[in-house]
Amino acid sequence: MRYIAVSLVLTAYVFLNLIMPKIASGLTIYLLTITCWLTVAFAILKISLKEGANLLSWRLSKPLILNAAMIGILQIVILAFAGLFTAFGRSPYAFTPIAIIINISYFSSALIGLELSRAYLIKSFPKRKVFIGIASIALFYTFITIPLTRFITPKTAAETAKFLGSDLLPTLSQSLLATYLALLGGPTASIAYLGVLESFEWLCPILPNPPWAIKSLITTLIPVVGFLAVTQTVSPFKLMRLGLVSRFEALRRTRRTKKSPTGWIAITLIAVILVWSSTGLLGFQPSIIASGSMRPTLDVGDIAITVQTRPEKIRVGDIIQYWREGETAPTIHRVIEIYKSGGTTYIVTKGDANNAPDEPIMATRTVGKVIFIIPKLGWINIYLKTAIANAWTFFANNPSASYTILGITLISSAIGIHRYRNQPLRRLRRRLKR
Repeated sequence: MRYIAVSLVLTAYVFLNLIMPKIASGLTIYLLTITCWLTVAFAILKISLKEGANLLSWRLSKPLILNAAMIGILQIVILAFAGLFTAFGRSPYAFTPIAIIINISYFSSALIGLELSRAYLIKSFPKRKVFIGIASIALFYTFITIPLTRFITPKTAAETAKFLGSDLLPTLSQSLLATYLALLGGPTASIAYLGVLESFEWLCPILPNPPWAIKSLITTLIPVVGFLAVTQTVSPFKLMRLGLVSRFEALRRTRRTKKSPTGWIAITLIAVILVWSSTGLLGFQPSIIASGSMRPTLDVGDIAITVQTRPEKIRVGDIIQYWREGETAPTIHRVIEIYKSGGTTYIVTKGDANNAPDEPIMATRTVGKVIFIIPKLGWINIYLKTAIANAWTFFANNPSASYTILGITLISSAIGIHRYRNQPLRRLRRRLKR
């Protein structure tokens, strides 16, 4: 039955990547994709029921599901934090009500089909081969998740290096964590992790857009950290039953005091609020002052908190934030005049330290009004941004160094996990020798 499940997933992959582009277009592609993955999900459920193991009746582990979701949120938060120092971009997806429904159906159907099959396959491996199962299934779903065109597109050495760093390694790292979660908690656990990432990707109108090397590093290392964090929340005897730890290790872990995930929850919630406020989607936004044009009211390194305000509520004397077409940074200046011309209202601003006013702007756009100032705290952002920019320049000019560091980090993490797992056995051997 394991081979039937693999054949189902491979058939869906081949159909969606090779056959469907030739026979369908537009909305039909979405509908065929949804139908295809739901068919896979239904077939996997039928196979598991025939074997007496209903995947939907998998015993839910709330702490595990919660931690899986928080790892996904943490990954998003760090990506967004990196975006603050590099760049954000608008999502390529439409956000009309119908488009949102189609998008949700599209990515959720693929997620359900893939994770049900992943959970079925990892549970079908014998306990003595569980680590082989995790590795092989993670590799299989890494290649299944990446569209076939991405394997064909790279032609030069630079394009191949970018593909390995930005697509293959991060996808493999996430697939390893998802497979581990599926082994511990079934499809609900892996869906909790990957579902958070997919929902953010498809449903957020503003997405972090850091350079691919920085994004690759984040999306590769966070799942490794999540792997270790999840292990600490699972019952040691459950790990022993699954063949992940020895009996000695399970007994040793039971003596430790279990930690509550409350701290994780609080940190994650605070981080989510900070990220969403930084994009302006919560109605207010922090902006770091990068010039001295508003001295002495605002100085370099100050943080100005702005709220979205309709132009008709702006008054002379207010400090506002607005964007001009073609500019990469907003302007934060004081309003010195508001007048009407030809039925259109114009706002004139000027920096307190400037000698001349700015060009008038039409009062037809939403602007931000400064309501609060945090002095000097923005210097942290400025220093970090400078350091990241210098690091990015170094790695961009020395790609071999970046891959060397990334490889050393991954190997060190793997060695650390291996030593951590086998440390109790080495202690036991030393005691027996004595």
